[in-house]
Amino acid sequence: MTKKLEEEFNLPPIEEAIQSEKQEEEPVNIQTVEDAISVSEKINNALQEVRGMEHHDKEMDTIAQQAVESYEQLMSLGMNMTDMAAGSVFNNAANMLKIALEAKDSKVHRKLKQVDLMLKKANLDHRVKSKGGDPDFTATALSRNDLLKILGENDK
Repeated sequence: MTKKLEEEFNLPPIEEAIQSEKQEEEPVNIQTVEDAISVSEKINNALQEVRGMEHHDKEMDTIAQQAVESYEQLMSLGMNMTDMAAGSVFNNAANMLKIALEAKDSKVHRKLKQVDLMLKKANLDHRVKSKGGDPDFTATALSRNDLLKILGENDK
């Protein structure tokens, strides 16, 4: 940068700017990175315990791959057609990309839902323990009549 540009734009000399930029760089806190990696590993290990997740992932990968291949074939076909006839082929090609995107999104959505359920369970376990409840507490399903009996006994 020339002196005239520095003066025109009211900038500090380039040496000072480089010096201040080097001083502003903060070293990455290694502990924070290790904590983030640890949390990520815990989530991955917890998701591995869930059965059927890898089967769903494989199916969605297969669907996405087939949709992308179909997209490529339709685009190639559309390029070799007349303009008037190619419109519907390109529309179907776009639908194939949409299907591929939805398949990939389904994988992520399912994992996030599973993590959400795990967090809710951990929260419930924590609340039960903090209130002095039974740590081995498990929910039971009751019929409507059983529930009404329990509520009727509590009213007496």
